[in-house]
Amino acid sequence: MDFCEFVVTTAPGFEGDARRELRRLLPGAEATNLPMRGNVRLRSPLGRAETLAILRDATTWCIASIVPVEAAVPLRKDAGCLDALLTALPWGERLARGQTFVVRCKRRGDHEWDSRDLQRALGRFLEATTGAVAQLVGETDREVAVEVFQNQAYVSLIEPSERVTKELQRTRKYAPGTRPLNRAEFKIREAIDAFGIELAPTWRALDVGAAPGGWTKVLAGLVAEVVAVDPAELDPAVAALPNVRHLRCRTEAVDPQALGRVDLIVDDMNVEGVESAQALCTLAPLLPPGGPALMTVKFHSSHWRRLLQEAKAALEPCYEVVRVKRLPHNRDETTLFLKRRPSSQGD
Repeated sequence: MDFCEFVVTTAPGFEGDARRELRRLLPGAEATNLPMRGNVRLRSPLGRAETLAILRDATTWCIASIVPVEAAVPLRKDAGCLDALLTALPWGERLARGQTFVVRCKRRGDHEWDSRDLQRALGRFLEATTGAVAQLVGETDREVAVEVFQNQAYVSLIEPSERVTKELQRTRKYAPGTRPLNRAEFKIREAIDAFGIELAPTWRALDVGAAPGGWTKVLAGLVAEVVAVDPAELDPAVAALPNVRHLRCRTEAVDPQALGRVDLIVDDMNVEGVESAQALCTLAPLLPPGGPALMTVKFHSSHWRRLLQEAKAALEPCYEVVRVKRLPHNRDETTLFLKRRPSSQGD
C-alpha cells in the first residue's frame, strides 16, 4: 500500500491526543511522534488531496497544521549541508519558468544556519535553474515547504492551499487549579481502576507516606475523610481540604486505637518493601475483615523478584495478596492489591 506523508503540528504535550485524532479520522493511518515536541508524522493510506480534505473539513481539537511531505533529506549542523536540498526533488520538472514560488522553512534544533539562510540558498538555486520567480510576500503559484527536525528535513513542493492551518481547541491539559500535584495522582487513579475498587462516599481512608499529598488529594475527592500520615508537610492546597486530617508523624507512631476504624489503607512509602509491609500489618486491625489496601513495592535494586517476594511474605499474616500489577505510571515499583484477612495479627 502506498502512503502519503505529512508533518502535523499540535500543542506540546498533546502528541498522543493528536495521534488518536488522526487515526480516528483516517482509519488505517499511521501516526508517530517526531523528535521535537508538538510534532507528529502522519502516513495516510488515502491520497494527498483526500487526506487534506478530510482533515480540513473535520472538527478537530488537537491539530494545528498539516503539511505534505515528499522527500526526507539528512542535514547537519554546518551550512554546507544545505546543498543536499538542491537535489531533494526534481525541481526542473516541477517548477515552470515564470511561475512564482515562496520557500517556507520551519527549523527545529541547533544549527550553524537559520531558516533565512536555507530559504535564500534554496530560493536562489531554484530561480537560477528553473527560471521560476521567488517571492517573499503576496500570493504565489507554488510553495516550497521545508520542515527541519535537527538532522532531518522534510521537503515538498505544494500548492499554497495544501498547507492546512486549523485552530487549536486544546492547548493545555488541565484547567486552572486542576493540574495534578505530581505523578502519584495518576498512580492512585490507575490502581483504583485496575483493581476495580469501588469506594463509597461514606468511607474513611488512611494514607501512609502521604506527602506531598497526591494520593490524599485524589482520595479526598472520593471519600468522606482521609487521614494522611507523614512527618513531612503536605502541599498547602491538599492540607487545606476540609476532609483531610494530617498526622505529622512516622507510621510507627500512629496509635491505632486513637485513630479508629478505616475502610481503606493506602501505602506509597518510599522505603524497602519489607519495612512498608510490616507497617501495613501494624495498621491491619483498623480495617474490617476483607477490607481493601493498596501498597507499592519500591525496587531499590535490580533484585526486584526477591524484593517483591519478601514484601509478600511479610504481608502474609495480615493480608491476602489479591493481585500484583505493574501500572503505567509505576516506574521502578509495582502495586499490590490486598484484603485484610479475617483474623490477622494484632487483633
